[in-house]
Amino acid sequence: MSSALQLVEHSSSLSDTKGQTTRQKVENTLTSELIIGICAPIGSMREIVIEEIKNNLETNYEYSVEVIKLSDFISLYYKEEIQQKAGQTAPFTELIYKIHGGDQLRIKTGSSSCLVELAIMQILKKRLGGAEIPENKDINTIVNQIKSERKCYIIDSLKNKEELELLRSVYGSIFYCFSIFSPDSVRKKILNQKDLSNSEVEKLISTDEFENNTHGQNVRNTFIEGDFFIRVSDDNKDYVPQKISRYLNIIFESEIITPTPNEIAMYEAKSAAGNSACLSRQVGAAITNEKGEIISRGWNDVPKFGGNLYKDGDSEDNRCITSGLCSNDLKKDDLTEDIVKALVSDKELKHSLFNDIDITPETSLFKSIQSIIRKNSKVKDLIEFSRSVHAEMHAIIIGSQLGGRRMIDGKLFCTTYPCHNCARHIIVAGIKEIYYIEPYKKSLGTILHEDALTEDENSPNKTKILMFDGVAPRRYLEFFSLKSPRKDNEGKIIKIEKTKISPKTRLTLQSLPTLEMQSIHSLSESGLLDN
Repeated sequence: MSSALQLVEHSSSLSDTKGQTTRQKVENTLTSELIIGICAPIGSMREIVIEEIKNNLETNYEYSVEVIKLSDFISLYYKEEIQQKAGQTAPFTELIYKIHGGDQLRIKTGSSSCLVELAIMQILKKRLGGAEIPENKDINTIVNQIKSERKCYIIDSLKNKEELELLRSVYGSIFYCFSIFSPDSVRKKILNQKDLSNSEVEKLISTDEFENNTHGQNVRNTFIEGDFFIRVSDDNKDYVPQKISRYLNIIFESEIITPTPNEIAMYEAKSAAGNSACLSRQVGAAITNEKGEIISRGWNDVPKFGGNLYKDGDSEDNRCITSGLCSNDLKKDDLTEDIVKALVSDKELKHSLFNDIDITPETSLFKSIQSIIRKNSKVKDLIEFSRSVHAEMHAIIIGSQLGGRRMIDGKLFCTTYPCHNCARHIIVAGIKEIYYIEPYKKSLGTILHEDALTEDENSPNKTKILMFDGVAPRRYLEFFSLKSPRKDNEGKIIKIEKTKISPKTRLTLQSLPTLEMQSIHSLSESGLLDN
């Protein structure tokens, strides 16, 4: 008998299905479980968001909610003694210990997602009522023991993309990532309150955001892949319950929710990014007037004679994809070559550093010096040699041509934090607010234009640049597309009883144990569970 037929025959959830359609039989296997992942830069006010999700699900939807802290697995499986170095505070030592411990567990298991794998193992054990996972991986034994529950697991908190992608691979559409962000000033204040020094705070923020190693943390690139974005500070924390209620209504389709003007605009920006053929990155932008109406969209690509940008279908296409070369990178190579030539042509420098060795562009030493300058200096951050018009500039130009003064006091939505070149043009265009998703560390916008540009959301007389808050463009159509009817046969709106409704999208319980067991297989192989 095939494994598929065995699964059907032995599954208790399918044992009494006579007279039902095939679709009904399949729907009987669906679970109401939710898996929520939290991603937040260190110091962000994620605790109040987690608590609000928990309270809302328990009170309004009668869910059982369990928070799984990934850092607890570090304490459980990483056994090295904590050693406080001279000059370090005790809180800093403890936090660095956990960061280092997480790195070491990833190295030991050979998996960057090992902490999430441990969380998945815990979820599977809970589903089995605390029973041990069968050694022989017998799927039928597992399927017979599970049943659908109104259960939510909140995983706090994700530190790299491999963790996020594993959860999406296993739990698919019943997994939701909440990306929580607090402004830098708030994060630093919270960390300072833990008796950390200013230098320790800076070190922790930098390490948490991006560790330059294979098994380190990379919150920066994980955060931007969220399904919901929540910006939290002392000034707006009172709105957190309202935001969480709205997001849960979307997940359950328990109330009629439509996108906000900001969500519409960011979706337009993300959609516009898909038009870009830039070899470096795809960026999209959208501009709204002060009423929230879309004025224009833009993306980064090469301008063409007569106006606008090259696109598929043009009789001529002179974008970088035609040549296969990035002009910005080529010019930076030329620049670093000129710098090295200037250095090695200086007689004193050549004598003192290179013992009068003849260094020409063909030598390996010349190329090594050039590579060091290219990678470790500000040269790598130069952006002015690109042939592409930036998405923000494209949107501003098109908006000015079509909308005239409608742009003044409007908003700009961009998939990436604007560079300092675009920042000055955004300011001069009269735009008052900028919203972005992906950080851009090369930007010097707020440094060069401190008088006119700020990340302070309460500033009354500067253009504000803020992390986007709302439904992510990546699941926009899924979240705002109607699945269930809104009215009955009499034309009256259908009232939803939240305590009985299931999430809008569900998965079959038949598949989850198999996927969970596959995802934790490497834990046994690494020997981590033997400790």
